[in-house]
Amino acid sequence: MRKIRLFGRRQQQQDPCMGVKQGQVSISEDLLMIQQLADNGENPWRLNPVQTARQIGIEKLGFAPTDVFRFQRYYMDYSLGLNYALVQAQHGPCLFLIELYQPVRQGSTGIWAVERVAIVND
Repeated sequence: MRKIRLFGRRQQQQDPCMGVKQGQVSISEDLLMIQQLADNGENPWRLNPVQTARQIGIEKLGFAPTDVFRFQRYYMDYSLGLNYALVQAQHGPCLFLIELYQPVRQGSTGIWAVERVAIVND
């Protein structure tokens, strides 16, 4: 049997999950100023964890505008005294969990910031 070798461009398959930054998120933000802006009615999306995950996810973390973001749950870290929120994000076939926290003020008037992103399915 004769082997035939074809020459041409090989299509490389990309992992659709690789474009999203994962792990501990380090975004340079002046959180006190962002809180003050929110107190003055600017960037109201910062007061909602799902909207914050979506906005920051698209702008800084590699998510797409067509990705779906869903609230999962709130919890509190009593040792740190901080509120946290978990938001799921569907990026193509990849499901991510985005963890956010309230760095300046707790409750409905506190802004949210992304702390980490983890893939749920491999």
